[in-house]
Amino acid sequence: MYLALGWIFFCLGIMGSLLPVVPGTPFMVLSAWAFSKSSRRFELWLLNNKYFGPNIVNFREHRVIPLNVKIFTLAAMSVTLIVSYASGKIPWWGLLGQVLMMGYVAWFCLRCPSRVPDDTPSLPKL
Repeated sequence: MYLALGWIFFCLGIMGSLLPVVPGTPFMVLSAWAFSKSSRRFELWLLNNKYFGPNIVNFREHRVIPLNVKIFTLAAMSVTLIVSYASGKIPWWGLLGQVLMMGYVAWFCLRCPSRVPDDTPSLPKL
């Protein structure tokens, strides 16, 4: 089950890397988590990937979310909420649910550092 989840999250992460609407990094982090539960080989493959590995390792080790990812996430959530409200088709409790969920995601993103602390020793290669 975890192996299947890992590949599903990986495919969603690839889509997120190619499509401007879907975030890729959170799916890659989830993919690495699922692979860590099912396949050490795939986990190491993903962590050593030159495109996705550094962000996953930085999130795992330091809870770093890059500034550009934070800005994109907050902008996408804001636009989504505005469109949802403007459509007039979502009931008040649906909008409230969106606000609560997006508020939590915004809080989580903003409390994480945007870069690795300067005093952190370089991490060994996995």
